[in-house]
Amino acid sequence: MARIKFKRPRGQFAVNLAGFFALLVVAVVITVLLVATRTRLEPTEPVERVWNVETWIAERRDHQPRMKVFGELAAGRSSEMRALVQGEVAAVGDYFRNGAAVAKGDVLIEIDRFEYETAIAELKASISETRARIAEAEANRDSETISLTQDKEMLVLLQRDLDRTTELHGRGNISDKSLDQAKIELTRQRQTVARREAAVKSNDAKVVQQRAALQRLAIELERAERDLQRTRLVAPFDGFLSEVNAQLGQRVSVNDRIARLVGAAQLEARGHLSDAQYGRLLADGGLDGRLARVVWTVGERELAYDAVIARITAEIRPETGGVTFYALLAADGLDLPIRPGAFVSIELPDRRFPDTVRLPSVAVHDGDHVFVVGPDDRLERRAVTPLARTENDVIVSGELNDGDAIVLTRFNEIGPGVLVRSPDRDTGSGDQTPARVSSR
Repeated sequence: MARIKFKRPRGQFAVNLAGFFALLVVAVVITVLLVATRTRLEPTEPVERVWNVETWIAERRDHQPRMKVFGELAAGRSSEMRALVQGEVAAVGDYFRNGAAVAKGDVLIEIDRFEYETAIAELKASISETRARIAEAEANRDSETISLTQDKEMLVLLQRDLDRTTELHGRGNISDKSLDQAKIELTRQRQTVARREAAVKSNDAKVVQQRAALQRLAIELERAERDLQRTRLVAPFDGFLSEVNAQLGQRVSVNDRIARLVGAAQLEARGHLSDAQYGRLLADGGLDGRLARVVWTVGERELAYDAVIARITAEIRPETGGVTFYALLAADGLDLPIRPGAFVSIELPDRRFPDTVRLPSVAVHDGDHVFVVGPDDRLERRAVTPLARTENDVIVSGELNDGDAIVLTRFNEIGPGVLVRSPDRDTGSGDQTPARVSSR
């Protein structure tokens, strides 16, 4: 099969070559224009950062903060109510139940009185019988005493008669028989006197014995009457009952636990002070008689009571240190809503710190310095010494002047010379809310 050959025209090649060179020229021109109009980056000076801070305006004056510690309300006195006699519980008081408030003298329980009333009646009968025996013995003793006196008088007469008879017998005027008869009568009378004396002593002994028996019976009667009174167990003071453990008809023995009575008067708040706190109060006159304020928080309500420090513990525990104190509440009575065992806070005045500054504790760095905004809005470091802390505040002394703007804001780059945006230094004193500097 024969091939067909096409021939390219000479003019078309020239046109293609001319287009190629034109395109190349355009590309070069565009490249030159782009290089000539490109953006040039030039180095600039870094701008110093300005920190927005909160400040506290310093004010030097005397400060006496209130020290706040936590503690527990304790009863000034409590008593374990126990049965003083045994027997069956015959009656219980109207308020004999857990949590009830009872007044002094209110009957808690009453034990059956029959056995004790019977014992008293028997003792009284025995006392009457003993008194009759004493009277009989005393009457016999008095009778024997009179007879003894008469017998002694007769003995004296018989002795005189024997003396005369002996004298007459020596003269030969009386026979031997008369002398012997006089001696026999004198001997008989002496025996009679001896028997009388023995009878008197016997009656004296009986009187002493019966009187001793009467005294014992009187003591037993007094004890029985006291036991009868103890069948009624009464409240020894105003208070609140707890741990009630007796019911009507129950038989109780001596010393059985009936209930626990917590006193409503002389309520005390028990708190603990650290060594540092106690040392500051010692330097300010000590704890005795220092006024305090006891606060009990109930939900959203706070009940506050005036109190006075009454005493501190006799010993200091080495594991805790410090001292435990007791604040006696000024208010008491059965109508108080607060009860022993309540968790309370105790506020008491701290020592006075003259010519010091009070500021939030966040302003103190490393416990020894603060930063103050200088006249050129740059920070200056000032040394301070913390003297006391109260919740979120600290009282310091040091290189601070009235009107100094103390920085509260913390940031990593804080230090002397840092530029800050200064607040208005005339916005208030150290007892006001710190000024806030706008970030705009």
